[in-house]
Amino acid sequence: MTKYLIHDDIPEGIFNNFMKLEKIAVDTELHGLTMNRDQICLVQLCDQEEQVCLVRPKRDGGYSRLKALMENKDVLKVFHFALTDVAFFKTSLNIEVTPFCCTKVMSKLIRTYTQNHGLKDLHMELLGIQMEKEQQQTNWAESDLSQNQLKYAANDVLRLLEIFERLQKMIISRNRLPGGKSISELNETAQSMLPGMVELLVHGYGDLDRGWQTSLFSH
Repeated sequence: MTKYLIHDDIPEGIFNNFMKLEKIAVDTELHGLTMNRDQICLVQLCDQEEQVCLVRPKRDGGYSRLKALMENKDVLKVFHFALTDVAFFKTSLNIEVTPFCCTKVMSKLIRTYTQNHGLKDLHMELLGIQMEKEQQQTNWAESDLSQNQLKYAANDVLRLLEIFERLQKMIISRNRLPGGKSISELNETAQSMLPGMVELLVHGYGDLDRGWQTSLFSH
């Protein structure tokens, strides 16, 4: 069993490697889902070689390498349900994540034959892997997290880049829609809208789903 360690910031050697990459998988574990109250407790990072790095940012800063990576415009940050993670990076750590994309958005665009777009569903269908979710409801603010908790957290990013690639292939292979647009073009449009949605939610325009949806564009 892999032994996972928690760092205050990305170790320098791992950071230098991550900064050279085209993309990296990212996830967070939180106190809860209430904006401006709850905080990021743990950040999980993983490259295509399945090198996982777990960071517990201190509230008083000291995570300059994490901030530099998240704000590096040359490295794409791949999330599953990016709205939540990116919003909490902004409100909790004062980090402006860019650029980023969301595999849940990709899944909803291309996997229109199902309503199941969770990370566990994608692991099962695309990779044939059953994810363990026993640690989903846990106190991530504990000072001494168990290896089972850390394994759970790591699994959320361990194969996320592979899932991203599988969804990308599905999107590219789909025929154009009757209106002439491709799913690839629609995915680019949808992903480009996410930073604006984050700004709206962070600034209080989320009036549905505990602040994570907005009726701003409703009739």
